[in-house]
Amino acid sequence: MKAAIRDPDPVIFMESELMYGDKGEVPEEEYILEIGKANVVREGKDVTLVSFGKMMKLLYTAADELAKEGISAEVIDLRSVRPIDYDTLINSVKKTNRLVVIEEAWPLASISGELAYMVQRRAFDYLDAPVIRITCADVPLPYAPTLIEASLPNVARILKAVKEVTYAKA
Repeated sequence: MKAAIRDPDPVIFMESELMYGDKGEVPEEEYILEIGKANVVREGKDVTLVSFGKMMKLLYTAADELAKEGISAEVIDLRSVRPIDYDTLINSVKKTNRLVVIEEAWPLASISGELAYMVQRRAFDYLDAPVIRITCADVPLPYAPTLIEASLPNVARILKAVKEVTYAKA
C-alpha cells in the first residue's frame, strides 16, 4: 500500500475484505513492494503455479500437498496485475515447462487469459503441456454457501490441474 500511496501516477489498490482476519508476520522495518514486480515465493521444478491476492493461500496449500506426492511446484505471487511482471513468469515456465494459473474471476476477459496468451506467445517452445486456467465457474455467484464453494477455485481443482499438466496419476 505504501508503494501505491507514494507512486506519482494513479494507482488502484484492491484488497479482499475476507482477508481482514488473516494473521501473519509484520516486519518491524519499513517494507515497500515494487509495483509491477512478481515474487517467486516458492522454488520448484515440475510446474509453475501463479496467482495474486486471496488465491495465494490456496497455492501455498496446494504446493504443500503436491510436495507430499513428489511434485515440486514453483509458486509465483504476481502482486500487481497492471503492470504484470511477464519476465518472472516466462522464466519460471522455461524452467518448469508447465503452467497453471489460478484466479478468482470469471474466465472471460480475465487476467488468467492474458497470462496464458503471453506464455504461449513468448514461451510456447518451452511448454510440455497446455496452460490450464482455474477460475470461478462461468455463472453468477450463487447464494447458497455450498454452491459458492463449488463455483470458486479450490485446492482440489488445483491438484487435479497440476496432475493433468504433469501427466501424473490422479
